[in-house]
Amino acid sequence: MSAEHSVFPDDNLPEGSVVDGETLERAIDETFDFVVVGSGAAGGTAAWTLVQAGYSVAIVEEGPWVKTREVDRRVFKAFQRAFREAGTQVLLGNSIIPLLQGRCVGGSTLVNSAIVWRTPDDVFDEWKKDWGLGSVITEAALEPHFAAIEEELKVHAVLDEALGENNRLFVDNAFKGGFVGTRMRRYETGCKGSAQCLTGCPNAAKQGMNVSYIPWSLRKGARIFTCARVDTIDIRGGRAVGVTASSSHTNPKFAKKVPIVLHARRGVFLAASTIQTPNILRRSGVKNAHLGEHFMAHPGLGMPGIFDHKVDMHFGATQGAETIDFRKSDRFKLETISMQPELAATRIPGVGRELVKRLTTLPHAAIWVVQIRAKAQGSIRPTFGDRDLVRYSMAKEDMVAARKAAALIARLLFESGAKEVWPGIHGVPEIIRSMDDVKLIEAAALDSKNYSLIASHLFGAARMAQSERDGVVGLDFSTHAAKGLYVVDSSIFPTNLGVNPQHSIMGLARLAATRVAASPLAVAAA
Repeated sequence: MSAEHSVFPDDNLPEGSVVDGETLERAIDETFDFVVVGSGAAGGTAAWTLVQAGYSVAIVEEGPWVKTREVDRRVFKAFQRAFREAGTQVLLGNSIIPLLQGRCVGGSTLVNSAIVWRTPDDVFDEWKKDWGLGSVITEAALEPHFAAIEEELKVHAVLDEALGENNRLFVDNAFKGGFVGTRMRRYETGCKGSAQCLTGCPNAAKQGMNVSYIPWSLRKGARIFTCARVDTIDIRGGRAVGVTASSSHTNPKFAKKVPIVLHARRGVFLAASTIQTPNILRRSGVKNAHLGEHFMAHPGLGMPGIFDHKVDMHFGATQGAETIDFRKSDRFKLETISMQPELAATRIPGVGRELVKRLTTLPHAAIWVVQIRAKAQGSIRPTFGDRDLVRYSMAKEDMVAARKAAALIARLLFESGAKEVWPGIHGVPEIIRSMDDVKLIEAAALDSKNYSLIASHLFGAARMAQSERDGVVGLDFSTHAAKGLYVVDSSIFPTNLGVNPQHSIMGLARLAATRVAASPLAVAAA
């Protein structure tokens, strides 16, 4: 059945279940049991859990709903519509590092690669020992939630028919680098190998929140307010009783702001992301020494290798192969990634005719990447307009890990048959053509400005801890400052993970929402 004649999960939603801020003309003032701020991995999971428990739920999403039928393979159009600041957001520090965040229904689950990893054992141990979370966040406590999510969202390893050559090369040759390469486990059903995860799945195969928990919630009675920016959480008498928002527009110049007031009888779930959650809390009057501090990330970099045979990154799972063999020893994880030509072209060396000539080699390119479990910590502050100021500088030990991983990727590409590799590291030749040249990467300077880094996985800035002296959020997922104000995104994580965080975020959000649903606060006074 063609896409034109398919019925997608985000088609035919219940009448009145979606309130679009881009077309809103009248003020909204409504009451629900719970208001969920954010529709990504955390917000979507919390909303679905609360709706299943029989509560009325409002979901507030700052960005638009990019329906499956509207997915645009063109990178600029996709970034403009689905990414915060059209993909131009950055971390500012000893170098400028691009930061990618989805700003749409489904959040980053619309534009990520749907990679599934349960929280590693050593993270549980660290959170118990250093942060006193052992009575709340344990492997046993999360296991049923992980299992339920995996069943609902059809988690499995990449199948042969969607693997593609980029991923196959990595899996088949990883042993030459002395490690094990495995196929990724992902949230997907019926993947056609479109290699388009980064701009949205055109087939609704990737089980992002936009085609799973959000439409499922709406069909059970929830409502979603899209293009609606939350200004503040309404806190009265020491508890959260609702949110004040206003309609937004993808082109604010031409839009009037319409007020949206949503009352919450039983509480507010804040799932706006590690970047936006701290500033929403600030605007709401929450004060805590740790608010906006301890920001962490998994910065990464990628490297193309050019092969004699065609790799054809336009087919296959966008990210379908990986290894965590170096996660503990060297604090990095290797992955594959397929990129649309517009993105891949940013890594092509040369200018003019030389650049044009190399563009023709893209069908022969494989791109393999590293994500670094960085030790660096940064901060988040408000700045002009609706923007967020994120300060973050890579530590020297993080750059040691980045350089080692870059050399390892280059070596593996050559061992897999690449005839040339494009390091993308200032001070290293634009093109290296032999294994002997890898030593030039190993000797590269450790200045982060020399590397083409990018950040995606984000943590901290409203971390969970037993006391207000040590963190922003308590062991019941409610802020220390206000009862019924539950924070369930990765801003509560005391550390980063070293693996892709979506599954951990969803597991924690489901755990929190399940516990709150079972023992909710008394109904707030009107």
